Amino acid sequence: MSKAAKWRGAARIGPWWAAFLGAAGDNGFHSHHAIQAFAGPHALLADASAEHHGQGFVAPANMSHRATAAFPSSFLYVDPDSAPGQRIARAIGERINVLSPAQAAELAAIVKTSIADEGADPAERLASLLGAAEIAPTRDARIGAALAAFHDSEAPLDARALACTLNLSQSRAAHLFRDEVGVPIRSFLLWSKLRRAITGIAQGLSLTDAAHYGGFADSAHFSRTCVRMFGASPLTITGAMKFDEA
Repeated sequence: MSKAAKWRGAARIGPWWAAFLGAAGDNGFHSHHAIQAFAGPHALLADASAEHHGQGFVAPANMSHRATAAFPSSFLYVDPDSAPGQRIARAIGERINVLSPAQAAELAAIVKTSIADEGADPAERLASLLGAAEIAPTRDARIGAALAAFHDSEAPLDARALACTLNLSQSRAAHLFRDEVGVPIRSFLLWSKLRRAITGIAQGLSLTDAAHYGGFADSAHFSRTCVRMFGASPLTITGAMKFDEA
């Protein structure tokens, strides 16, 4: 039996984006709250109905998929609740978008410069690449304020804290959140915990300490969630990476 391919490369985490450049390891079907763009030689993106071949793709948030590409692979994850993420989501809709060779090359350049901490915000650059024009905000102002407060918070957010921020009951807050953001609050909080825990690893924390920093009960919960959301365990993804938090 052949050994499973390992993730090897460099990663950088920003306030609403994460980038990876290198050799992508094995991953199974998974879904996550982030919009995912990736490019690489012989790229393949499979969803529930078909396999798509090309040089690069963009997959909407919360779509079950599996992505592979030859070395070097360039991945960019964007929080769909950020300003550029909202624009990207409107531009791509709810389907897989196949990038042209020129767009795939530009995406690879965006990821490379973001890893090197050069150039403009990679999420904004991806939005521009996809022709995602500036849009007037339409989200309920209370949700926008709550999400902004969460991004600036020193502590993990939970459903109760969000409800208090909105000055609503937890049930009413959950309904409003789903109506405005488009995903259940539970799914959003899991993605947010993952991002925070991975940031903890970037800061040099152990797996257990990073799990607690992210708001998980323990490292096992962190690992299970990572597998479900990204198709690979934290150690598989981060074991051979060099992290640099933005």
